[in-house]
Amino acid sequence: MQKIKKSKNRKAQAWGIDLMAASVIFIFGIIMFYLYALNEPSEGKEIVETMSYEGEFIARSLLSEGYPSDWNSGNVIKIGILSENKINQTKLERFYEIAALDYEKTKRLFNTRFNYYFFLSEKITIDSDEVEGLGEKPENYKNLFKVTRFTIYNNKPSTMTIYIWES
Repeated sequence: MQKIKKSKNRKAQAWGIDLMAASVIFIFGIIMFYLYALNEPSEGKEIVETMSYEGEFIARSLLSEGYPSDWNSGNVIKIGILSENKINQTKLERFYEIAALDYEKTKRLFNTRFNYYFFLSEKITIDSDEVEGLGEKPENYKNLFKVTRFTIYNNKPSTMTIYIWES
């Protein structure tokens, strides 16, 4: 009779060890999942929040009169392209000139480390030439953020779009 008891005890011990090993692996898997799920997105979340804030800041700046209200490339403190809640062609041309000649200056004025590209749904005309957009066109980027606003250009409703990204 003792032989039967030993055999049953060994089977029970083997089954118990299998259950414990499976439980440890399962708990380890759950812990790793939660650590990964909770920590990984926060790294990307910070850059998205920063890009969102800076994109919104650029949009607000552009959709203002700027400072001083009759700014030019020599005295500009804040780039804004509106007058009387419409895009002012003169200010748009001044913004184009600064962006074309000294893109880094516009980034400093917008207080951003990210690159930007500005365009409208209506065709932009600068000195009778059509321009696709202002700033640098996004080509090689790590993260890309898009800000859109509605405005009036040439007495027509238009969508202003700003892409902001990091290289």
